[in-house]
Amino acid sequence: MKFLTFFNIAFRVLFGAGLVLGLVQTGAAQTDSSRWVTEAQLSELVDPALLPPGASVDVKFVKADERIGSLQCPAALFANTAGNKMWGRTYVRVQCVGSDTAPFFVGVDVKVWAPVLVVKGTIQSGQTLGLNDVEFRTMDLSQLSHGWVSDLAHLNNKTAARQLWPGTLLKHDYLRGQALVKNGDTVKVMMKGPGFAIGGTAVAMGEAELGEVVKIKTTQGKILHGVARDALLVEVSL
Repeated sequence: MKFLTFFNIAFRVLFGAGLVLGLVQTGAAQTDSSRWVTEAQLSELVDPALLPPGASVDVKFVKADERIGSLQCPAALFANTAGNKMWGRTYVRVQCVGSDTAPFFVGVDVKVWAPVLVVKGTIQSGQTLGLNDVEFRTMDLSQLSHGWVSDLAHLNNKTAARQLWPGTLLKHDYLRGQALVKNGDTVKVMMKGPGFAIGGTAVAMGEAELGEVVKIKTTQGKILHGVARDALLVEVSL
């Protein structure tokens, strides 16, 4: 018992100095490429590429595990596993330091708070959206479906693709960009192939924004598909 008490005290001193953490991370790297962190660093396991500007991450255990902090697991390090997304209700792997307890998993709840755009008033379909039509509201992104808008720049030259009600979370699917080509327009066509380019005209058989595919009908009656590159300009790859 005295030996165990002495070991716990010595371990806590070393752990507080960061020495044990470094040793465990070095050993873990040989068997697992995951990054090991302390409980206070759990938010660092969330992929930064998923976070919009101004986001804050909060990670809490779904349920306290009695092993952590006991003689079974005096100190614990945590890591994500390959292919697991640290988002919403998920889990992390636990590695105990100072005991021979086998690694195990615990559930965590990952909340990602960030400002996103919501509609302030009723917007009619086809209406241009301006800065006065939306406002930022901080929400937990882990509880939202994908496609939310968090940057005012996305409103540039955009109209509503459907009617939007006050308080509606603004999504990319609800916005329509300025059409460069509209159904029935006479468009210039640039047909490109290996080592050559041919110009001509055609009639658009649909609507397309920049970079979107549109069907066209040439003066010879041939139906082709091209990409809208500019106003009334379609590029066809042969």
